[in-house]
Amino acid sequence: MIEIKNLNYKYKTGNFSISDINLKIENNEFICIIGKNGSGKSTFSKILAGLTKFKNGNIIVNNIDLKDKNSFLEIRKNIGIVFQNPENQLIFDKVYDDIAFSLKNLGVPYSEFDFRIDEALKKVNMLEYKNSSTTELSLGQKQKIAIASSLAINPSILILDEPTTMLDPMSKNSIYEVLKSLKNSGITIIFVTNFIDEILLAD
Repeated sequence: MIEIKNLNYKYKTGNFSISDINLKIENNEFICIIGKNGSGKSTFSKILAGLTKFKNGNIIVNNIDLKDKNSFLEIRKNIGIVFQNPENQLIFDKVYDDIAFSLKNLGVPYSEFDFRIDEALKKVNMLEYKNSSTTELSLGQKQKIAIASSLAINPSILILDEPTTMLDPMSKNSIYEVLKSLKNSGITIIFVTNFIDEILLAD
């Protein structure tokens, strides 16, 4: 569960990006956050994922205090995040290596790599591309690999920051089906979007 109390965040310019947010997200909910560009959606996503530090307010994620400096590793194990442009998230030439990188960063034993990578790719229907080059994939396929990289760490929460913005309609629908399946498997999903029709995915 995620509990947010009195969250405020200011940019260096002094303008509020987030002002007095109070929110509770239950386990296995599919939450949609919608708003115009510049309204603070991405900042909110990065704060929830532990990537952006905040001073005012409190956030508790699965009993982990995001302000606790010693909780970074636990946050990374609990929360996966996927961004808008999949090409900015893929680092290595091979799909396997790219997903393995996220496991290495968390100190997952090498003996678990193959199983975790296979399971993550199955969840996004991309197992057959395990040994493929990332440069040969379509944008939609690259986004699925980015999602798989997050899923390999077995997070309980998945945050997606406008993940379909750069995709064609067919690729978008494919991502929607993956997210519905993940929701059914018990993962909490926080989906950030600019598209009004995408809120129909959420609870």
